Amino acid sequence: MHCEVCGREIYGQPYYRVIEGGKMTVCGQCAQFSKQEWDPRKPQARPIRRRPSGAPQIRRRSDIEVAESIEVVEKYGILIRKTRQKKGLTIEDFAKKLNEKESVIKKMEKEQLNPNMTLIRKIQNELGINLLDTSPATKGPVLSRPMGPRTLGDMIKIKTPKDEEEEE
Repeated sequence: MHCEVCGREIYGQPYYRVIEGGKMTVCGQCAQFSKQEWDPRKPQARPIRRRPSGAPQIRRRSDIEVAESIEVVEKYGILIRKTRQKKGLTIEDFAKKLNEKESVIKKMEKEQLNPNMTLIRKIQNELGINLLDTSPATKGPVLSRPMGPRTLGDMIKIKTPKDEEEEE
């Protein structure tokens, strides 16, 4: 066994020390760098959450699912333009307040530009309107299915011979 600090061979009993936040196995000389010890045989206990029996298992939505469920409201360009005009702001003034180019504001009001979240937040704060809506398909709890990372199969619908017959 080798010391994780100096790389020398450890003869005898190794020392288990926490050095600068890292748990290391070190030799007697390097053990002086820290007095804080850790036990390699003692695993960290993870809290176990129990649910009532018979209750459906509900899992939390991942960040990706949350982001996919948020959409910009319909006719956001008209909403932005009308609210901006009610506040008496010209496109130039509004662009300066948001620290954006006038062309960006014009394209948004014509709905030729899909705004990013940063721009949406700026507009919402300046005009006091809500431009985001959750899609109706994702409202409510999500019942559990096999856990794990998302795969391509989760994203697409695979056609079966039965589906092809129905299309004809």
